[in-house]
Order: sequence, then structure tokens, then C-alpha cells
Amino acid sequence: MELDELKRLLEIDARGILSRRVEPLGTEYEIVLHELRLYKRLIIANREITLPGLERNTELIMKVLAEFKSKEKRNVMPIQFAKTDDIVIQPLRPGHFDLETFATSVSIPAGQNYATFHVIPQGASGNFNVSDKQIYVITDFIELTPEPAVTAIQVKNIDGVSQYPLEARLAFQATDMQIFELPHPVIADSTLDIDGRVEGEAGSTVDVNLVPIGVWIGYGKDVPSL
Repeated sequence: MELDELKRLLEIDARGILSRRVEPLGTEYEIVLHELRLYKRLIIANREITLPGLERNTELIMKVLAEFKSKEKRNVMPIQFAKTDDIVIQPLRPGHFDLETFATSVSIPAGQNYATFHVIPQGASGNFNVSDKQIYVITDFIELTPEPAVTAIQVKNIDGVSQYPLEARLAFQATDMQIFELPHPVIADSTLDIDGRVEGEAGSTVDVNLVPIGVWIGYGKDVPSL
């Protein structure tokens, strides 16, 4: 997402566009806002954490959805009640990226204490191609391994635009999880390529489970199967 696109999105009247009522649940805006409140709540041990990027960008996500509805001219429905031709919003899952899991292993070459790896698409260079009539919004990453080794993340391609690496050491630790909030969300509707950097002992192999946090917007028929 470039600055011109962000400016355009911020001018969208999401509440007005998503005003259709779905009885007895409320307007499309109210329904999606309720679902987003569930997506950004993380319960660990005896406390609750709000995912910071998803919280900060809630209104922007609503505007992205509203623009998608305006273009597609279809109804937005809660995913539990949606039909194949309804627009839905869903938290990101491995299936959205044609993966079984986000967990992987990264080998650090002999003679150096770091390695780069492919986050999306996983294990291969090049771009992840976003299917037609779908949008991906990434706001945070969570590293689920007990001893996180990821120290930087780079969006190498987002709809044809490259960004500089972001320092992942700015993440905060929540029990065994490291939560990294992107300074600005990644919004992709054509191509996506994200790499990461891990640090560790030369010649070793480190486990990585870097989970993108955000939402997928698309049609009911394209929701990934179990």
C-alpha cells in the first residue's frame, strides 16, 4: 500500500457503505466490528492481550472492506451464515497462503550467525499471488516458538512495491510469544512477498513459527477448507 492509496482509503465512509441490516444481528458494519473484536483478543495464562496492530487499524480494515463491497456489489455476511456469493472477513489462516502450518525450520550457514528465510510464500523465492477478488491485510506477526530467533522482517513485494526491512527486536514478549506490530499494515490484492531474518549459532537449525495476524476478505466460496 502506497501513501496515495492510504489517503484514498481514509476518505471512505465505511459506516455508510456497510449500512445494510442483517436481521436480527444489526448492520454489516456492526457485525464486522463485532467479529474484529473477537479476532484481536488474545487470552494467555490468566490475562488478556489485545493485538496492537489489529486494534490500531480496525477502522482502516472497515474501510478496505467497504471499498471491496462497493466494487463487488455483493452483501457482507457473518462467516457463520454466509453463502458462496457473500463477502466475508476472516482472520488469517495457513490455508489462505496455501500452507498447512506457518511453522518451519531455518538452517544457519556455517561461518555466520544469521540466515534469511521466506515467510510468504514459505520455502520458496518469488511472490505469493493473491487470487482475484481477495484482499489480505496483515497488521502484526506473532512468533510462537519458546526462544524466538526472528530479528527482522521485510516486505519485499506488496502489489509491486518493495519496502525496507523492519527491526523485529522492537517486539514485546508475552509469555512464550513474541508479538511484533507492523508500523503500518500490509494490504495486498495482487502479490505478496515477505522475508525474515533469524539469528543463532553458526551451522545450527532454528525453529520458526512466525504467524501473520490480520484479516482475509473474499467470497464465501473461497474460504479455505479445514
